[in-house]
Formats: sequence, C-alpha cells, structure tokens
Amino acid sequence: MRYAVFSDVHSNLEAFLACLDFLKNAKIDKYLFLGDIVGYGADPKECISLLRAINADCVAGNHDRAVIGLTDIGYFNNVAKSSVLWTRENISEADRLFLSGLGLVKETKGYCLVHGTLSHPDEFDYMSDVRRADEDFYTLKTKVCFLGHSHRPGIYIEDKDKILYQGSGTLALEEGRRYIVNAGSIGQPRDGDPRACFCIYDEDALSFEFQRVNYDVESAQKKIREAGLPESLAVRLAVGR
Repeated sequence: MRYAVFSDVHSNLEAFLACLDFLKNAKIDKYLFLGDIVGYGADPKECISLLRAINADCVAGNHDRAVIGLTDIGYFNNVAKSSVLWTRENISEADRLFLSGLGLVKETKGYCLVHGTLSHPDEFDYMSDVRRADEDFYTLKTKVCFLGHSHRPGIYIEDKDKILYQGSGTLALEEGRRYIVNAGSIGQPRDGDPRACFCIYDEDALSFEFQRVNYDVESAQKKIREAGLPESLAVRLAVGR
C-alpha cells in the first residue's frame, strides 16, 4: 500500500489542489489526513468538499474542533480567533456535521493518526522535542504514528534506548525501530519553505518520502484579503513562516 499523508490544509484550496494534482501519478492507494482542514484560509467549504471526495482516513485538528465549538478558542491568538469566527459563518451545516464526526485518534494495524500528540490528543500539544516523542512512543502501539499541528516536517525514530531525529527527505524503515512522522503542512508551512508539504508512505517498500509542491500563493493571498481575514495570514504564505 502507498499512502499520501497530509495535514494542516487550513482552507488553502490552491495548495490542496496542487498537491492532489501531483498525487494523480503517484500510485496512491489511500489518503491519510491528520487534521485542520479549516482555519486561516479563505476556502473552508471547498477544502472540506475535496477532503470528503478523496475518502481519506481523517482525524480532527484543533481548528476543526474550534469551528464547531468543541475546543475553547480562549487560548487562541487574536489572528486564529478571527479566522475561527469567520469560518463558522462560511461553512454549511453539512460541513459542520462532517467536522463533528472526526475523532481525535485513528489506529489501524499498521499506523496511528493524531493531530498533536498521541499521549494527550485532546490538548493539542506540539511534537516539539525528544521528550515529547518519548511520551508518545510509550503510548504508541503501532510501528508508525503520523501527526501534524506544528506545520514542520520531520521524523522521530525510536532505536532501542535512544530517540533520533531526522528532518524532511527520504527515510528507509528498519526492523526494530518505530517512527513518529510529522507530515508538515499543505496550507501554511512554517519551516521557511513556502511550498506545500506532505509525505508519501510506502508500506511495501518500507519508506517515507517528503514532497514539496509549488502552488499559486498569490491567488490564495488575494482570497484571504478579499475575505477580510487578517493580513498576516496572507503575508506568511509567501515566506513559509
């Protein structure tokens, strides 16, 4: 099986379409989505519709839950709050029902999906260091866990009594090791590279491969501005921060 693993689309239709177009020739068997289809960008309805159309395995992100009132936005910064409130007014009841049906964790025989951390999925912490990874490896029951939330791609590797870290690129899986993979962000990368980011997991070839895809940033920025969303949400798309 070959999986396209992606996260944090954040209502960025241009980025989402560019990635799906790239994947048309990638022989993908299944899509895995790690949360935050909405928030920040100007096309929440369209992105939800696309996500539903590809029949992905999905979990909820903090923005997905905030938009339907399941996560308190009191801890959100003002920009994030503004985008949540705007999104609430710009999605349908069917969209809300879809978002409300997303769980926090999805586990299969081969992999586990979560937005933030597996050890505290409802708190939406960031997988930010080896200590956090160690907590999640303790909880993890599968060989691989995929997550997002930080918008920065990377892989934590459990190797016997130590945890290693690798940034984006390609990695061959090894026997006896387990992996926590941050797929990065399609709609709002924050690692200094503005291109949309996702991961391809080849279960048969035992490999992870990160991909970066160019998209029409200016069009996405224009939509954000025309929607009256905070200017910073448009600006950051061009710099990947």
